[in-house]
Amino acid sequence: MASQFTVKILPKDIQQIALFLDVDGTLYNIENSPSLIKPCFRLQKKLHNIRNRLGGALGLISGRSLDDLDRIFDNNKIPLAGNHGAQLRDAFRTNEYQADTGIIKGIAHKIEELLDEQKNIEIENKGSNLTVHFRNSTIDRKEINKIIMELVKYEPKLTFLKGKEVIEVKPLSHNKGTAISYFMRTKPFIKRRPIFIGDDVSDEDGFETVNNKGGWSVRVGNYKRSKANFFLPNVKSVHELMKQLLKSR
Repeated sequence: MASQFTVKILPKDIQQIALFLDVDGTLYNIENSPSLIKPCFRLQKKLHNIRNRLGGALGLISGRSLDDLDRIFDNNKIPLAGNHGAQLRDAFRTNEYQADTGIIKGIAHKIEELLDEQKNIEIENKGSNLTVHFRNSTIDRKEINKIIMELVKYEPKLTFLKGKEVIEVKPLSHNKGTAISYFMRTKPFIKRRPIFIGDDVSDEDGFETVNNKGGWSVRVGNYKRSKANFFLPNVKSVHELMKQLLKSR
């Protein structure tokens, strides 16, 4: 089982690390709907200070779209990966996977038809990705898994991820691991040791990538089956860790 992660970084080594953070379940507690997450000035300021402390080597790696991340984090200049790596923005430019949005739209329409009588299902079309939220629904989880699996299996460029009361239909070629690999090839991340903190199944690709690069992978919540080699108990502990990073002078 993974051990709890603590900061043991000497002041002289702070410029040798790169920090990557998931958003929902890591920086924010998960809400019943993604739209309930609101901008937090104190968090924005903390991230800005950490980014400066790390010489710019801070990235947010999320399943949310870049537009939504800009809403939450007030268009700051932190490098972002949205839609599970299908959208990337570093300090210099934005790269976006050119998805066939028609296929995603068609799958969304079919899901709506098949789940017509189900209440409290939220279908979020993000262009290259599709997220189906059912946290507030009484739908049988096996039924919705089967429906989405059947729809996606005929689309060779798409796959799906089962998360915490959510299913994500996404491009097969992009994930949080490919996003971290991209940033690690760009300044100021090059040749640093990566740390990635996340909380869900979609973060496992990121953990694997960070492990392969000799970094530290940290899952929020202690899960036996995670690829992460460390854990933190909850969102509050992530914020405590960020405080410790700012103190390592």
